[in-house]
Amino acid sequence: MKRKAFLLVTTAVALAIPPAAMAVRWRDAQRAGDAFAQGEAALSAPLERAPTPESLDWHRAEEGFARARTLDPGGDAAHRADALYHVARAYESLSRGELVLAQTESTTAARMLPDDPHVKFAVAVVTLRRGDAARAERLFDALDHTPDVPAPVRARAGVHHADVLLDAGRAHDALGLVEQLDRSFHQSAPVANRVGLVRAAVGDTEGALAAFEHARSLDPRDATPLVNLARLARSRGETANARTLLEQALAVDEHSGEAWLAYGVVLSELGASQSVAARAAVQRAARLRPDDAEPWVAQGDLDLRESHWTQAIESFREALQRNPAHAGARTNLGVALARTGDRAGAMRAFHEATERAPNTGAAWNGLGAMRLAAGDAAGAVGPLQQASALLPEDPNPALNLGLALLRLQRWNDAANAFRETLRRDPTNERAAEHLAMLQPDATERARILAGARLARR
Repeated sequence: MKRKAFLLVTTAVALAIPPAAMAVRWRDAQRAGDAFAQGEAALSAPLERAPTPESLDWHRAEEGFARARTLDPGGDAAHRADALYHVARAYESLSRGELVLAQTESTTAARMLPDDPHVKFAVAVVTLRRGDAARAERLFDALDHTPDVPAPVRARAGVHHADVLLDAGRAHDALGLVEQLDRSFHQSAPVANRVGLVRAAVGDTEGALAAFEHARSLDPRDATPLVNLARLARSRGETANARTLLEQALAVDEHSGEAWLAYGVVLSELGASQSVAARAAVQRAARLRPDDAEPWVAQGDLDLRESHWTQAIESFREALQRNPAHAGARTNLGVALARTGDRAGAMRAFHEATERAPNTGAAWNGLGAMRLAAGDAAGAVGPLQQASALLPEDPNPALNLGLALLRLQRWNDAANAFRETLRRDPTNERAAEHLAMLQPDATERARILAGARLARR
């Protein structure tokens, strides 16, 4: 009897185990779902709270996804959590400037969950950070056209897409995109800022002003709208107003590298009396944005302005280490090298700039001028013609072209180049003198020279 009772108890316990195990699994699945939601919420923070992917709370996301895959191993939630864990790790790597690791993490996530919007966005961002803007644009465009993308991801993809188009000089393509974004996210300060940037790029100054003021009203703690308003003021020649706006921006956020950089540039335009303060502002921007090329470009520009050729070379090379594709830095490196007498180095820098950025007129002019200085007038003509077309109001390419044609004894073409120089700059006495020399009539020679002198007064 006792044995029979013992068997009954054992059987009852054995029958009770599966439901208990199921209850534990159910609780773990619930906890895994909560942990996953924590991780996804961190990746879905509003654009206003985390304007860049690196500023997302990737640490909280990693914790949530790691717990989710531990609590529900083998489940659907664990599979998605595993992929998004690598997304969070990609953002962690980006925050540390580790682009290779970021690419590895985003590629792993894409292999595991290729259709997830968070994964697609991470791949696009890492692609952009690695310098492949064309592929990044395609990825952002695909996200724009993907249904059921969470609103924060759509907003982030949209502003990044607009940035890519702006950087490529395709402001009109960006206009429709940002206006659509503005309709969906009208209360978003970062979106309003992009609207302003795009409208400014297409020449709609009033529309840009309204957009920046709207962004400023949406987030008074953000210095970015004030910086953008200062840029508008500077473009209109209102340097003092730009300075005031930037001082307001720095009062809002004294750690804004963007504001310090813009402040340094504006101070440099106020004259030699502000050069020390301008350099201090630019150097502070460089400390706040150690991976950004722009503060080093600005510092190089200051060096050029003050005839510090060696320091300028070092500054532009620092900029190019951070962004090898920066056409302005490479062009101005050529200028600084030319000033030190390194013609070969200057020619190489200008040539590389024209190859990397064929629409950089100053680089074509520098390349042509260096070939002319080296005695290769025939080789100078093509680059100088290209520079003259790209810089339709700059007298220097036309003057250099005239000098090259003069050496080649192409008298009529040289005369036309000097006439074009004087159209662009009626006070250019050098062009007037060469054009006068090409005239057979003494009266015409005197008229040309007198016209240049009169214009100069």
